[in-house]
Amino acid sequence: MSVIYYDLIPLMALGSAKQVSSLSDLLSMADFVTLHVPELAETKNMMGAEQFSYMKKGSYLINASRGSVVDIPALIQAMKNGTVVGAALDVYPNEPAQNGENLFNKSLAPWAEDLRKLNNLILTPHIGGSTEEAQSAIGIEVGEALTRYINEGSTIGMPAIPCPHCLGQ
Repeated sequence: MSVIYYDLIPLMALGSAKQVSSLSDLLSMADFVTLHVPELAETKNMMGAEQFSYMKKGSYLINASRGSVVDIPALIQAMKNGTVVGAALDVYPNEPAQNGENLFNKSLAPWAEDLRKLNNLILTPHIGGSTEEAQSAIGIEVGEALTRYINEGSTIGMPAIPCPHCLGQ
């Protein structure tokens, strides 16, 4: 497998990875495109209809940066026409406030239902700790840690700090 990357700044290659001179070059050569950029005016809709037109037919897109980086309606069109055959998103321009299939719909964004209907698409929350399941698990873990501290004077992964009186000082 060969790895290529694009950045505005010339970077030293890591291993056998090679930097390409433009985003359009990268898009025309890559089978898998992953995005890792900050949310800036310059990156808003960085992946739009024009950029999808440069991608290899049958390619994949993974957005792990910010929701505003991908023009979602353009992605939907690229997936419908077969340019992009699979995508994974863990960020969206508008994030659902909580879990539930009735929440990722037109009230969130006009394209939400069209996005959900696509095949070969993975939608996950950007912050895994924000799911209802994760919040429940965190609550249980914190409660158990507090109970251990009260009963034993320590929590897992954190040794008790002995009282100076107990050390004979």
